[in-house]
Amino acid sequence: MRPQPLASRRVGYLWGSALILLLVFIPARACTIFVLTDADHAFFCNNEDNANPRTIIWFQPGGSGHYGAVYVGTDTGWAQGGMNIEGLAFDWIAGYSEKWEASAAARVRGNPSQRMLETCRTVGEAAAFFQSHWEPSFSFARLLVADRSGASAVIRAQDNRLVIERDNQCRGFGFGQRPLDLALARHPQPTVENGLKILRDCRQDGYFSSKYSNVYDLKRGKIFLCFLPPGDDTVELDLPVELEKGAHYYDMPRIREQRRQSPLALPLNLRRFPLDNLPPIADPEPPVTAHLREVIQHGLDGTSQAGDFTPEMWKRISHLPKKSQDDLKRFGQLLSMDLVERSEKDGQRSYYYRAEFTHATALQYILLDAQNRVASGNLQVDSVWKPE
Repeated sequence: MRPQPLASRRVGYLWGSALILLLVFIPARACTIFVLTDADHAFFCNNEDNANPRTIIWFQPGGSGHYGAVYVGTDTGWAQGGMNIEGLAFDWIAGYSEKWEASAAARVRGNPSQRMLETCRTVGEAAAFFQSHWEPSFSFARLLVADRSGASAVIRAQDNRLVIERDNQCRGFGFGQRPLDLALARHPQPTVENGLKILRDCRQDGYFSSKYSNVYDLKRGKIFLCFLPPGDDTVELDLPVELEKGAHYYDMPRIREQRRQSPLALPLNLRRFPLDNLPPIADPEPPVTAHLREVIQHGLDGTSQAGDFTPEMWKRISHLPKKSQDDLKRFGQLLSMDLVERSEKDGQRSYYYRAEFTHATALQYILLDAQNRVASGNLQVDSVWKPE
């Protein structure tokens, strides 16, 4: 089952929501996640079902007050899942609809799941984090977290309260629920091979097809990655070894060749708190900036035009869920956009802006194709809230 495309009037509003909240993936029950565990093993397994084919994996070394970790996702820079050096992992299943209204819980900079993984070691600590920090995604998605002990928790919203379901057994849910249930009923041995086999049986086809599969060995810090296309070949990575290389990333489809090269430095939208010490630069294309500000304003006003987006991006944002106006209003009015970085890759241009709103400062990432159409974008990688 898939949601029907939304009317163009709503798409404009949803483009604004996408820029601000990064709600970039919402088929019904997207993705499949599960834990395979026993007394000696703990494997966290995930299929990423997404409309965006630009998949990446990136590494953030630890520092003062935060753990080193690996993250997986797309070029938007918003981690869909990850594992830290302490053996704690997370991933999400989208496609739900729950009452979940903004509360007085503390708001974090950027992705709350990344902030959780940076500061927590166990399932209990992760649960406590989400009890005290606001995560808007619980209105449409559910979270699975697991640690190296084999303990796990499904965290979700219900009737505007947070529900935490803990267990120490093999468990999982998502798009591939039926084949997953059949597999778990046979009590499979917790191995990488069994995890990957179940993931293959749970893959989704079509527009929101499975773009990659990953298995984390939570006890050993190993990462096993399959990406689609081209096939089922598995790449094995060692988290401590990768973190020793410093902050870097790989494009999943090109990971084999890129591993033989010098580590790729993280672009702005993959860095931790990129707004810090980020001065404006000379803008070589003021008309482009003016156009992009107009596109964003159209999105906030609910008047977006299909011609401003690639067909793929337009289709992608048409599948976004409707969010309350409160989600947008908390940023306030768009006051200014200052260019802070511009780059080119594979015939596309990336623009990063420091966007000032009445209530927050945010990093705006926009990817344009050769026809100046928006191919990707995100306004919530990093945001600093202004005192009220």
